[in-house]
Amino acid sequence: MSSITQALNQTNNEFNAALSKQKGSNLDKDSFMLLLVTQFKYQDPLNPMEDKEFIAQMAQFSSLEQLMNLNTSMEGLTTATNNQQMINATSYIGKLVSVSGNTIGKATTTNAEGKKETTISTFRYAFGDNVVKGTLSVKDANGNTVYTEDLAGKQAGTTFEFNWNGKMGNLLDAPDGVYTVSLAAFNAKGEAVLSDQVVDATVTGVVNNEGTVYLGMDGGQLLALANVRQVTTPKVKETTDDTTGDGDEGNKDEENKDEGSGSGEGSGSGSDETPGNGETDQAKAA
Repeated sequence: MSSITQALNQTNNEFNAALSKQKGSNLDKDSFMLLLVTQFKYQDPLNPMEDKEFIAQMAQFSSLEQLMNLNTSMEGLTTATNNQQMINATSYIGKLVSVSGNTIGKATTTNAEGKKETTISTFRYAFGDNVVKGTLSVKDANGNTVYTEDLAGKQAGTTFEFNWNGKMGNLLDAPDGVYTVSLAAFNAKGEAVLSDQVVDATVTGVVNNEGTVYLGMDGGQLLALANVRQVTTPKVKETTDDTTGDGDEGNKDEENKDEGSGSGEGSGSGSDETPGNGETDQAKAA
């Protein structure tokens, strides 16, 4: 084997060894320098590298090193920013937040008296056009529909509130977990109507997952900090006591505005804020 062939094989082996240490397909500055030094080492003495070519390669190496150092600095800055963002987010703990989205949660806890209490996030929505028919569905983490109700006569621009009582369509208790609310609404022309969707829940913790900060809610779900619209001091929150009642007083879907005091709706006495036996807007309209 000629000396030239041996030199080429040795060069190839050295360079392949350097490449094998790389995590990806891109060269780092060490591999670039090894390539440059190897090129000098095994260049043809009778045809040496020209000055212009050498200067160009050195300029490339210098630019590569600066870019890699800049990338390292940016990664450090991003990490520091995320950490600071997480620290700032801890001030949200105990506050009631309104977050863009349709993810609600159901969680059951035991109070100081030993009674079980169920907390379910509130879902609010507003349509961009008048709705003549539609459906509201609650789906579990596997995409299975556990509860549905009809939507009709919804006015554009009005905010409606859905408070699920945690019951499935068969009136059995849905298990604790994270659920999503899906809306399918249509106008008089049969066209789909878009909606603005918000979830109200109390913050119980903060999570940093791969650089994204999430707020842990009292319903058990995680919602992105970046999607928070409003932060307020929580009111005294009504919870469902699992030890009493039949649980049929929960699924209410009402306008988020003052409807007056007991005029025009219902057949009994009392405030219109407490619909009996899980009445929805559809039932009231009927």
